[in-house]
Amino acid sequence: MEQLDLFAAAEETPVPATFAARPKPLRVVAVPPTPRPAPAPRPVVAEEEPDGLFTDPRPDLPSVQSPIPAPRRIAPLLIGNPRDAGQRLGEAVAETWHASNWGGYRIDIPVSIVAALAMFPIKGHTEDVTRIISTSTDWQLLQGYREIYAHTWSRRPDLGARMAPLMGWLTEEGVEEKAYAVRRVTDTALRYGILQLTGHPDPYYRADTDVMSWTITSLRSHGARQGLGEYHTPPELCDMMARMLCTEPPEKGQRFHEPAGGTGGMFRSLAQHLREMNLDPADYVWGLNELEPLAAAGAAVNAIVWGLGPNVVIACGDTLAQGDLQEQARRERTALFEERDELLGRLAVAEAVQQAMQLADRLIGAEGI
Repeated sequence: MEQLDLFAAAEETPVPATFAARPKPLRVVAVPPTPRPAPAPRPVVAEEEPDGLFTDPRPDLPSVQSPIPAPRRIAPLLIGNPRDAGQRLGEAVAETWHASNWGGYRIDIPVSIVAALAMFPIKGHTEDVTRIISTSTDWQLLQGYREIYAHTWSRRPDLGARMAPLMGWLTEEGVEEKAYAVRRVTDTALRYGILQLTGHPDPYYRADTDVMSWTITSLRSHGARQGLGEYHTPPELCDMMARMLCTEPPEKGQRFHEPAGGTGGMFRSLAQHLREMNLDPADYVWGLNELEPLAAAGAAVNAIVWGLGPNVVIACGDTLAQGDLQEQARRERTALFEERDELLGRLAVAEAVQQAMQLADRLIGAEGI
């Protein structure tokens, strides 16, 4: 973070969160996973498509394609130091993706998978979530990722809009053709502990590492990183800078600004430092600028995973060429919330009309009219 701005107080009511400093939780050592057996071929049966992944935290998932012959258990590897684990996860995801038929392009897809798993809305039930995801059919897996992003947009349309580079592939024609590679990346992310790193109910533990930065930088080629000037800032350096910049507890409503924030690694360190001072990051205003859209999308994901609160504005663009990006992003943020509220209002009215028509049909039927 190059600036520590003392600007206006937050306009929104902060969301309460737990924030007292805690000792790090113990990491569970699991045995290496058993390879998945190949499913027996079976013709596709035409039936109604089932619900998605997280509508029910403990569903018995039916298959609409080939059945899985036996329940699979993906056991995560030893996590150890969360920061080292984040790096291993990013490297493993990159290796899996580059080894798939989709090779060295469309890195938005594996980044999107890691982001969706990190934002999975059911927290504190790692084993159940792993079982749900690992035993899903291809259709359920893809639909589940769509639902995660839809759920995120309904709660935070401003951050959801910034994640647009991560969602496009899910609406493309022929997305089913990518299902094999998507499942391989999903299994790799689960095995390397994505849910252990990001699935704790307390954001203090979810902010141990920046899985988005490690994933994006691992997937990019060396030449692409050089061209973008994109490098992963060591978290130890960010921690030291946060302690140097914030030596006294800041007043509530203070604004923190990062003009070239990447995926937000400096914000992660500062948020943890605030929690260790018995302060809540949701009581402050966070403003980040980033030139590269995929990194800005990663910052939006991290803002949710790390529990930065409701007062986060992430701008994407060239400040020198486009002017005050933060002010533009704030105006867009207001418009997005208004659009979300209007859309949800219309959906509520449509649902009410449909229920009224169904009730009228039942009454008419009961009267024999």
